[in-house]
Amino acid sequence: MKVLTVFSLLILVFAGCTSAKYQEMQSERERLRAAHEDARRKTDPRPMQDDLTQKLLGTWQFVDIEVAEGDLSEELAALKYELNATARKNLTLEFFIDQNVYRRYRGVNGRTEVTGSFKITAERYGDELLPYLRVFRDTGERFPEFISGVPPNVRDTPDDASKQLVPWNWLGVSVTADRLYLTLFGVMELTPNGWAQSRGVRCTFKRIK
Repeated sequence: MKVLTVFSLLILVFAGCTSAKYQEMQSERERLRAAHEDARRKTDPRPMQDDLTQKLLGTWQFVDIEVAEGDLSEELAALKYELNATARKNLTLEFFIDQNVYRRYRGVNGRTEVTGSFKITAERYGDELLPYLRVFRDTGERFPEFISGVPPNVRDTPDDASKQLVPWNWLGVSVTADRLYLTLFGVMELTPNGWAQSRGVRCTFKRIK
């Protein structure tokens, strides 16, 4: 009888150890699964793209333009003040979804009008995902020149060809509740605050609808 009791106790102890080990393994699997999901979310650009697309929809009025200081060509430096002229005070941009599917844009400045489609995308630089507005022209002049007035031949292009130039139809994009910032002709550079698009031309818009 004593032998049976000891044997039963050993079984209970073994079962308890096995159960604790099983729980430990389950907890570790859950931790690894959660870490994997968190890493996947951080590297998945779709949430950022969808969020920015929704924020971008609406009508925006031109407010201001800034040309990067630094190694500006004489021609671009001369344009710096012209770009703030009244020629763009009536410029508006509209971003909308056509037929619940197509992402479209329309720009109007007096009698000048441009139209096309757009897409929000993101590129990874180091550990950061940086968003871009990609535009595809249908009618009118090219979108970057329409909003900035800076022709391609006076871009602020760096001497170091190893720096990554952003394609002409990719604009750095940032949207708040009432402001839209579009950066043109920028270069991706690693700064003390992380990757940033610099040496470009930044246009600011305010939401009017």
